[in-house]
Amino acid sequence: MEALARRRDAILERWFERTVQSYPGETSLFLRNDKDPFRNPVGHTLREGLAILLDEVLGKMEVSRIHAALEAIVRLRAVEDFTPGQALAFVFQLKRVARQEAAGGELELFDSRVDEMALLAFDLYMKCREKLYEIKADEARRRVYLLERASLKRGDRP
Repeated sequence: MEALARRRDAILERWFERTVQSYPGETSLFLRNDKDPFRNPVGHTLREGLAILLDEVLGKMEVSRIHAALEAIVRLRAVEDFTPGQALAFVFQLKRVARQEAAGGELELFDSRVDEMALLAFDLYMKCREKLYEIKADEARRRVYLLERASLKRGDRP
């Protein structure tokens, strides 16, 4: 892991670039170029989250830090117009980037850590999507209820 740790900044920059490339043209440019966390909260969240994830994969693998960083990124990507595979592809991009930066036996440990992170990301993604569907279902029930009340006030029969 030492060789990868020495290339941390280069790996992080390439990983961020590959992640923002998944967004449409102008959005990708905006996410990449505007570093103000207030004007570009998505770009800021991606930069911060990816940095934490990389540090943990290269370091102690502290589950609580990984969970928090993944959750922030996955929440963003779960509400975007991505398929599940597109939403979580950023995790697997890290393997490709690492292979461009280093080679050798330490990649086996690195790969297994990225795989662990991918499984956690998938679980978080599914929880986010379930919550979105719950919200949509609740909203649909609320609309039906309001329509029924309005109909009864007008004297319509149900």
